[in-house]
Amino acid sequence: MAGDRMLKRTLLESPHVSLSRAPDVRRGILTRRTFRTFERRPVPEELRTSVLQAALAAPAAGESDPVRFVVVDDPALKKQLVRLTRESKDISNHWEPLFRSSGLRGYVQDWTHTPFCVAVAVDPGAVPKHVHHGWSHRLAGAAASQNLALAARYHGMAMVMYTHFSQEKLKQLLDVPFEWDVDGVMGIGFPDLRRINPRVLEASLIRLSLGELVASERYGDPAPKELTEERETPVDVPDLMETMLGLPTTTLFAGARVSDDHVFEILRAGQWAPSAGNFQPVRYVVLRDPERLRQLDGIARESVSVSAHWFPRYRNGAAEHPDWTQVPLAVALIADPAKGGPHIHGEATHVIGGGLAAQNMWLMARALGLGTTLVTHWIEENVKVLIDCPRGWDLVGVMPFGIPGSSSVPPRRSLGDVVSRDSLGRD
Repeated sequence: MAGDRMLKRTLLESPHVSLSRAPDVRRGILTRRTFRTFERRPVPEELRTSVLQAALAAPAAGESDPVRFVVVDDPALKKQLVRLTRESKDISNHWEPLFRSSGLRGYVQDWTHTPFCVAVAVDPGAVPKHVHHGWSHRLAGAAASQNLALAARYHGMAMVMYTHFSQEKLKQLLDVPFEWDVDGVMGIGFPDLRRINPRVLEASLIRLSLGELVASERYGDPAPKELTEERETPVDVPDLMETMLGLPTTTLFAGARVSDDHVFEILRAGQWAPSAGNFQPVRYVVLRDPERLRQLDGIARESVSVSAHWFPRYRNGAAEHPDWTQVPLAVALIADPAKGGPHIHGEATHVIGGGLAAQNMWLMARALGLGTTLVTHWIEENVKVLIDCPRGWDLVGVMPFGIPGSSSVPPRRSLGDVVSRDSLGRD
C-alpha cells in the first residue's frame, strides 16, 4: 500500500499529468489523462454546455454532420448501463484474460456514480460518399470525443472513454438506429484522486518514442532526428478552448516551408493522443519530397475521378483535396488493426485512435499558425503502395500542413439539434 501511495504521488507530479484549469493547446494535449473515479458532486450545467459545445466544433469530412450525443442522466438507465458494461466484459473474458477482474483492464465503470455521461453516436449515412469513405463517420466521432475530453481537461475535470460494449445492446439501450454506430460512452467529472489506481495511470503514461512511430517518405525509413528528438519548444501557443471552438479547415496553402520544430510539435501531439488500451496503433509517414507529393497529387486526382463515376458532386468540382504539389508538408496516418482494442466490437478502435491523433495534430497545427485538414478521399491501396504501408493496415488519411492561403470554419448546428437526453432524439 505504501508503495502504491508513493507511486501515485510520483505519477501525479509527472509533466504529462495535470488538472490545472484553462491550459494552452500544448499543455492541454500533453497532460490530458484518463481517470475513472470521480467525486460525487455534479458537473454544473454551464460546464456541461461548454464541453458539448467543444465537441460540436470538431471537424467532419466534407463539413458533414454525422455525430450525435446522448446525455445519460436517468438513474435507472445508468444502472442498466452498468449491467451492460459488466456483461460485455464477461463476454470478452472468454478470450482475453486482460479483462478479468484481476487484469489491468478488469474494472467495470460505475456509471451510477459518474456525474456526467455522454454517449457518442455516429451515422455512416451522413458523410460524403466516395472511394474509401467507410471510416469517415468514425473519424468524425473520434474528433468529437477528443474535443469532449480536452474540454473536460480545460475545466479541471477528468474523463474515461469506454468503448467496450456489446454494440447492438448499447444501441438498443439508447434507442440508436440499427445502421448507426456508437463509438462509446464518456464519463466526465471532477476526479477523486484518492481512489485512482496508480498501476492504470502508470500504464497510460507509456509511449513509444517518436523515432519508433514516425517514418520519412516510406514506412520503415527512419525520420530525421530533427523531427523526433524530444525537446522543449519556446513558441507560445493560444488557449485550448479558444482554438477548439474556432478550428478551421484549410486546403489552400502559401507554400512556405514548415520548420522542423513545428513538425516535431505536431507529431508529438499525435504521439500523446489516447488509444484503446494504450496499444498505440497509429504510425506517421512524413512526406516532404516534392516528387513524392507530386505522385500523391496524381493519386488524389485519380481518386476524385473514380468517385465521380458514381457521385455527381465530384463531376462538378467538389473535392476535399488541396493541390498536393503546393503543400510543403504532408503526414499520412496509418493504423495497425492488430493493435486495436482486443474486445468485442473493438474492430474500429485502431482507426478511431488515428482520428484522436489527427484531432490533436490539427489543434496543434492551428496553435502554431498553420492550417490543415484530414483527407480521407483516396484509392487506399495506391497511397499505401506510395508510402510502403503494410498490406493489412488501414489508411486513416493524409494531412497537409502549411501556412494557410485561406481557411474556413464550417457552420455548426445548435446543441439542441445534436444532443439528446437518455435516448437518441429525446430532448
